[in-house]
Amino acid sequence: MEGEKMEGGAERLLDLAYGNHPKSASLKPEGRRVLRSLREGPKGMEELMKELSLDPLSGAHRKHFYILLKPLREKGMISTRRMGGKTFYHLSYDGFSQYLKELRKEAEFWLKEEEKEKTS
Repeated sequence: MEGEKMEGGAERLLDLAYGNHPKSASLKPEGRRVLRSLREGPKGMEELMKELSLDPLSGAHRKHFYILLKPLREKGMISTRRMGGKTFYHLSYDGFSQYLKELRKEAEFWLKEEEKEKTS
């Protein structure tokens, strides 16, 4: 049961990152793999790409990799760190927390609007 809750939570986070657009939805399975992989700890770009069966030497694969990670980075779910000339990706708990705070504010706004409509 607990695993099911975690999977549901992961799906909600992926929905927050990628939205429901059909083109974005196709990225969710790989996004899920990235989040699971980074739960083990920071990973270099090449290591992550190989886990996704992407060739780090292929320009098209690198472009796909960056498109895949962009929403996760923009929502603050993952961060990067440069070390020794290489980029490492890691989960950003601060980003998750901040994004959830913003989501809560939006929910509170809509709930207040709904209450106003009921009392009018």
